[in-house]
Amino acid sequence: MSFFRAANTGTMVMGPGDIYTFLATTAETDGAYFMLEGAVPPGAGPPPYIHHDQAETFYVVEGQLEVRAGDFLHVSEGSPHSFINRSQAPAKLIATFVPAGNAEKFFREAMDETTDRNATPPSLDDAMIQRMMAAAERNGVEILPPPQG
Repeated sequence: MSFFRAANTGTMVMGPGDIYTFLATTAETDGAYFMLEGAVPPGAGPPPYIHHDQAETFYVVEGQLEVRAGDFLHVSEGSPHSFINRSQAPAKLIATFVPAGNAEKFFREAMDETTDRNATPPSLDDAMIQRMMAAAERNGVEILPPPQG
């Protein structure tokens, strides 16, 4: 199966602070992988988490997320990980999940879909936390407590 995704045309979802654009969905890759682009503003990023059934890769396209633009990171399934944009400039990353499936379901269930690339992502309130925790539990993701200190 081949497909083409024109720039700025994938499904977009917003989580607390971040906007993600789907580049390759589970259906489009016959379940081989799921890929997204993440726009991460200064100070944003997810809490520590684990994918119990998927490996995840990150390629930093622009900016800095504790690693720099051009850096690549592979995270094996079952490994805790996270990232934070500690810089003063927005960052952009490409993340790939192998095999496809649960990560895409998590993003669709836990976050709000939008068509506005300039939308303000929702704040992290109790309702959003509960929604994310429920989606994580259903989709093989374990959200860990933030590090102390």
